[in-house]
Amino acid sequence: MELEALKEIDSEVQALGARIAVLTPELERYTRALRKKLNLPFDILTDLHLKTAEQFGLVFTFPNYLRDLYESFGSTLNRFHHESEYRLPIPARYIVDSNNLIRAADVNADYTIRTEPSETLRLLKEVARTEPGL
Repeated sequence: MELEALKEIDSEVQALGARIAVLTPELERYTRALRKKLNLPFDILTDLHLKTAEQFGLVFTFPNYLRDLYESFGSTLNRFHHESEYRLPIPARYIVDSNNLIRAADVNADYTIRTEPSETLRLLKEVARTEPGL
């Protein structure tokens, strides 16, 4: 799972003077339970109604046929995300420096393809070399 993989690199990220933060449309009551269950050392923040994802242009709206399919399976997307429009964020990972500049970005509309956390750590080390203490 993505969060558990990020947990594995968290101590190295912190040693570089950086931190991991996760942004999800899931409501806080669900993310709080998940954070506790997985014993995650980083914050999981709620992007209610995908407002932040919209600003980055990272929102996928289900086509009607897919929405109908999810509903036929009894989808609980609205319950977990409070999102009645059947929209999801496109997965993305950013490295942001202390000047709030995005120094590295990984975005893929195919949610099944994610960059390995070790690659993110490698990129973070590159950024840290040019900007100690991030």
